[in-house]
Amino acid sequence: MPAVLSKVAPLIIQPRVLVSLSALVAGLGIYVTQRRHGNKFKDSKHLPSSAKSKSERAAVDAKFISQLLRLIKIIIPGPFTPEVGYLLMIAVMLVSRTYADVWMIQNGTAIEGSIIGRSMESFLKNLSKFVCAMPIIALINSLLKYSLDELKLRFRSRLSRHFYSRYMSGFTFYKMSNLDSRISNADQLLTQDVEKFCDTLAELYSNISKPILDITLYVYKLTGSIGAQGPMTMLAYLALSGFLLTKLRSPVGPMTAHEQHLEGQLRFVNSRIITNSEEISFYQGNVREKVTIYSTLDQLIDHLRSFVLFRFSMGFIDSMVAKYLATVVGYYAVSRPFLNLSHPRHSNTTHSERMMDYYSSGRMLVRMAQAIGRLVLAGRELTRLAGYTTRMSQLSVVLRDLERGVYERTMVASENQQESDNGNVRPSIPLVPGSGEIIETDHVIRFEGVPLVTPNGDVIIRSMDFEVKGGMNVLVCGPNGCGKSSLFRVLGELWPLFGGKLVKPHRSKLFYVPQRPYMTLGTLRDQVTYPDSVDDQARRGVTDQALEDFLAKVQLSYLLEREGGWDSVQDWMDVLSGGEKQRMAMARLFYHEPQFAILDECTSAVSVDVEGFIYSHCRERGITLFTVSHRKSLWTHHEYVLQFDGRGAYEFKAIDADTEEFGS
Repeated sequence: MPAVLSKVAPLIIQPRVLVSLSALVAGLGIYVTQRRHGNKFKDSKHLPSSAKSKSERAAVDAKFISQLLRLIKIIIPGPFTPEVGYLLMIAVMLVSRTYADVWMIQNGTAIEGSIIGRSMESFLKNLSKFVCAMPIIALINSLLKYSLDELKLRFRSRLSRHFYSRYMSGFTFYKMSNLDSRISNADQLLTQDVEKFCDTLAELYSNISKPILDITLYVYKLTGSIGAQGPMTMLAYLALSGFLLTKLRSPVGPMTAHEQHLEGQLRFVNSRIITNSEEISFYQGNVREKVTIYSTLDQLIDHLRSFVLFRFSMGFIDSMVAKYLATVVGYYAVSRPFLNLSHPRHSNTTHSERMMDYYSSGRMLVRMAQAIGRLVLAGRELTRLAGYTTRMSQLSVVLRDLERGVYERTMVASENQQESDNGNVRPSIPLVPGSGEIIETDHVIRFEGVPLVTPNGDVIIRSMDFEVKGGMNVLVCGPNGCGKSSLFRVLGELWPLFGGKLVKPHRSKLFYVPQRPYMTLGTLRDQVTYPDSVDDQARRGVTDQALEDFLAKVQLSYLLEREGGWDSVQDWMDVLSGGEKQRMAMARLFYHEPQFAILDECTSAVSVDVEGFIYSHCRERGITLFTVSHRKSLWTHHEYVLQFDGRGAYEFKAIDADTEEFGS
């Protein structure tokens, strides 16, 4: 017995662990401090109020269970799905590995007993069993890892597709970044956070299931060998240590959610620099942007450093409670029947038999103690999962609200009155997004008492009333910030209608051509047909020859030869010049042939002769134009003008000689 104890005693306590005893005090200090301040982190003042409240509420409680169940319904939609199959496969592999562990203990004990008993026949027999079992055990371990990895991928695929389906539905992606301020880093949530949530959930299933199976089996085996008191002592220790560690780990959930928020903030700052690199360069704003990056990075590093210290402290406590103290309790439980000389089990056994019995029971009890330790430590993963679950639930709630037309912004006008042009105070219109009515009718656009209101609640124009029928080209003029772009956002249903009635064709029959056209990833053909695919083009009955004719009309035929044909793939945003991109956007307009087109300074980099041909061809194709431009040459291509004065008033009238002279 002393020889056996000398092997396993170092597992109970190590000298270097004692040196880290101060970490226990540090961990308890952090815990008490964070509990006293309600888990409010020192940099929480830099967060939006919504982000702070969400991170503070991340905890393992009834709300977390409710949120988790809703997410599980998404990733496991039914009982007869591949995900359920892999869950069952993991369960079978876990049971198989537990039985394999028990067999390995028994076989290892038999091999060592043969060596001590100097029995060559028994040694070779048991060793051959081990050699034959090795491939089976290795296969079980490999299948377990494979099924767990596949389950993670399937969880991620399900959840990502669910969120992307809602995110890319209609204009939800636009509304999240422009009309709602609750989530500023959707890319972080849709990529890294989804992956971490799915990985943590799958790992948690394995980390909880395996210890429970081990504990159940070892309790059954040990009850038959050393009685029920030993296993029950270990289970009582499990309940006590689990309660203690769960309480101490309660800050992990909020800290994890806050960490992900700060990671998203850093990604957001970097993406803004990439998007606006040219403008920042012109302003020579590199030093100022570096300060912003350093400030955001410092917030993240400070939080991660405090998190590292907390995990270090909790790691010490976890090791002491879930490993070493569990082993001590295990030695106490297994020693009782052996040290009690009056115990009937060992009254008629030899020293060798007691040694073999103790060695086998001891190994099982050590494995049971390790299983209890893993189950207790699984609470740590559960608190981390609570943080990721809060983030996923926040994304789901925001998507649901946007689908219903419910927006939340931190900068919403709260004034109930507006000042008129002459300085008098007049009642404001009721700011109720979605209160207007949209009626779909072909070949006409009519505004009836429609206010022009920004998502912040700022009233640009109190009421607009005008009508444009097919063939009535309209030139839109006015100073910057007067409401030209706002008008088109309302017309394109990007912004909610705050009242009145808007009569217009279906949005698929409206086409917007911006000053800086968007070039998609894909082939040269995709640039003309965007957002249509090759199959959509075939359904429309448009041939490649027709696409070539569209390029010819905007003087881009040379691109086919220069770029290597319709199936050539390039980074078109860089390959095409500014003028080429604007003419490509006009070819795209000819392909779609909508009822109405909104041209927003989209020919500023195109020569006057090409511009004139484009407008003439639009008239031939029956495309009615809303044009935002300050070019004098365009007045001849329009019949009406919509003039904004920039002070809340507008004028809609026909273009005549006097109007054209005034506009020039």
